[in-house]
Amino acid sequence: MKALQLSVLIPVFALAGFTASGLHAQTKKLVTRDELRACMNSEAELADRRKSFEGRSAKNKEEADAIRAEQAEMAEEQKTLGDDQRKIDRFGRKVKAHNVKVQAAKANADAFNADLEALNKGLLAHNEKCGGISYDPDDKEAILKEREAQKK
Repeated sequence: MKALQLSVLIPVFALAGFTASGLHAQTKKLVTRDELRACMNSEAELADRRKSFEGRSAKNKEEADAIRAEQAEMAEEQKTLGDDQRKIDRFGRKVKAHNVKVQAAKANADAFNADLEALNKGLLAHNEKCGGISYDPDDKEAILKEREAQKK
């Protein structure tokens, strides 16, 4: 009877030892407080940049909508020009002014897209460096307290 009990316990202890060694292999080294601070600062900076993009995106959409509305008005006006050279000249000036707006909006959109691409690269770099890090919760709490003290 004792031999049976012992044989049952050996596999249980072997399984427990395997599980414990597996846990040690999966735990990562804790980052230092300075490394955690750098990751938290990077995260906050990226969040601020993302918020600024929301405002810029709304402004760009408003500009694009205004340009489309002006284009529609100009298309209707073009149908009524006829042969009157004064109307044609005035319309030509209007088209030139409109084209300047279109070029400015295009330059704005290109700059926005370049900045957005830079933000995405920054997010990827942040995730590569800081994604899945292990840290001491006390370090995070201390950093948050430091930030609160700086605000005062």
